Amino acid sequence: MDPIKFGHDLARKADLAHALSTQMFSWPDLSGQSLVFMGMGSSAFAAQSMVTRLQACGCDATFTLSSNPTPPQASTDKALIAISASGNSVETNDAFDKAYGFKQKIWVTNAAERGTNTVSMQAGEESGGVASLTYMATHIALLRLYESLGCIKELNSSIDAAAVAIDDIYSRKDSWLPDLINHIKSPAGSYYIAPADRFCSAQQSALMMRESPRLPSVPCETGDWSHIDVYLTKTLDYRAILFPGSQWEDQLFKWTQERESKVITIGFDHPHATKSFRYKNDSDPLVRLLAETTFAEILAQHLWVTA
Repeated sequence: MDPIKFGHDLARKADLAHALSTQMFSWPDLSGQSLVFMGMGSSAFAAQSMVTRLQACGCDATFTLSSNPTPPQASTDKALIAISASGNSVETNDAFDKAYGFKQKIWVTNAAERGTNTVSMQAGEESGGVASLTYMATHIALLRLYESLGCIKELNSSIDAAAVAIDDIYSRKDSWLPDLINHIKSPAGSYYIAPADRFCSAQQSALMMRESPRLPSVPCETGDWSHIDVYLTKTLDYRAILFPGSQWEDQLFKWTQERESKVITIGFDHPHATKSFRYKNDSDPLVRLLAETTFAEILAQHLWVTA
């Protein structure tokens, strides 16, 4: 892992999104099949998000961690979709090898092909060793599957709009980065919060803080926040970053206002936010999915370099 090369990866993230906006992925026909997704880390975050979307579309889809000792039972009407960006996840490789009885087994990766059904992420070299480009490419590859199952239209334009958003976030980093650095200066670490359908954004953002500058950071789902993290606002210098889209945001702000906790919102304004960072096309749900973690990635890379 290399913090300088990680910065180089982030510098080309917008261009990669633009290139992938017209890229088709080699998915086999999965219509009518039950889909079982597995992965670890960032791959797992993206897979869980896709399963949530597929279920809402009426598809039979489930997720399991590759390390799960009691995975979903295989059958000839199910397809297994295993995701490993680097191709080196020992847990995912092991689970994939041991999985028998599925109609199809599909390997999704940015590395070498494996078996007859490999879907390439086509993210190019991720020289920094941090799953940022491949995290975005995983989402785009899975969204292409979502599209092939008839769950979405005009995906090309949403991905291209995300490329514009990422470029806007990156090009203006000098204007928002100092405020975000100051915001997370707490011995208690940082807390990322996102709605259930994009809980992956909170998970990925917190992972960037842990993996790069090695700082404590925790993800939470917006509605569940009132049952989990709310207790910390009474005792800690609680610093949160909130992504939009949940009907339970006001409930969260009720507690943070009462306890004088600091919350920055990304992609929307709120009267009780400490600060709000907006970016181009931030009202599009798919743009949010693909672009909003760029804030934490840039923050983490900067803190890693300056540590």
